Order: sequence, then C-alpha cells, then structure tokens
Amino acid sequence: MDGTWTIGELADRAAAALAAGDSPPANGRVRDLPNERLIRWYTTIGLLDPPLGRRGRTALYGRRHLLQLVAVKRRQAAGRSIAEIQVELAAATDESLERIAELPPATGKEREHFWRDRPDISHRPATVTDYRTSRPPVVQGVRLGADVTLLLEASHLTDADLAAIASAARPLLDELHRRGLTRTAAPPRRSQ
Repeated sequence: MDGTWTIGELADRAAAALAAGDSPPANGRVRDLPNERLIRWYTTIGLLDPPLGRRGRTALYGRRHLLQLVAVKRRQAAGRSIAEIQVELAAATDESLERIAELPPATGKEREHFWRDRPDISHRPATVTDYRTSRPPVVQGVRLGADVTLLLEASHLTDADLAAIASAARPLLDELHRRGLTRTAAPPRRSQ
C-alpha cells in the first residue's frame, strides 16, 4: 500500500502540517499536537476513518486520515467543540477536508529523501532520542557464532577490536551451547 503511514508517522505528518499552518493558537483545553493515543480515540468516536488496512499488527493510514486529523485540530484551535466538529465532518468529502485542513503544498521531497530529514518528535515522550539535536547511534553487528550476533553502538571496529571481542565471547558461546540456546559451540581457538 503505497502512500500509507503507521500511526506514529501519521502523528508526525499532522504535527508538521499544523506547525506550518496559520491556525489560531490552541485555547488551552486542546492538545495542540496529536499523538497516537489521541488518533486512536478520534477513530473510536468517528472523527477519523478506520485504518486502511494492516501490515501484520501495524495499522496503516492514508492521506484522508491526515486531512481529517488536521481538520479536527484546526477546528478545535478555532474553539469548536468535539460535538460540533463531529457534526460538521461526519460525511465530509476530501475536497472539504482539504479546504479546512489547509495542508502546506507538498514539495515532492517527502518520499524522495525521507531518510535525510530528522522527524519533529517534540510531541513524543522525553525518553525518545532527540534526532534534531543529536545523531542516532551507529549500531554494528559482530557475528560471534552461527546463530549469535553481538550489537554494539560503535561507529568503527578495528581488526584488533574484533579479535578481542571473539576471544572474550568464547566463554559466553560455550555456556549458551551447554544450555541448548545455540546450535554450535564456540569455534576452537586459533594457535598463534
């Protein structure tokens, strides 16, 4: 399903659209940026359509959901109650949602270079790494055995690092094998 997003991606897109718009400030009772819980609640009360489908257990949302979400937030920012918004948007067409949502024009860059931009995660909990101010850690995988891989947050590993890791991992691999948690024991030591 091209053009679909997870609930987190939908929240990020809605937050970006709301930040780019000229809507009046929130009235203090209204959460100005939508989050995943709010999106689920809006779906439950009928302000948002049900998800388009699923990929495994992950619900997928599309452009209409984005229009609905931003339109609801714009109406709330203008002081409308949820009941008034439900009546107005109950059977709204995409065209009327476009007019209310006032999404900024698409630049075409959104899909082409999505990996270059750091998402705005200001509405996310503080425990999430802030990709705007710090680079995410580089994770290296070091194969210790046929079915064991060690993941390290390291940007570069030398041959000496790899040899030291292999040597230090030998007792762990032996123990995992004794417990039946791996298919193979640690490789024999190389004579030097």
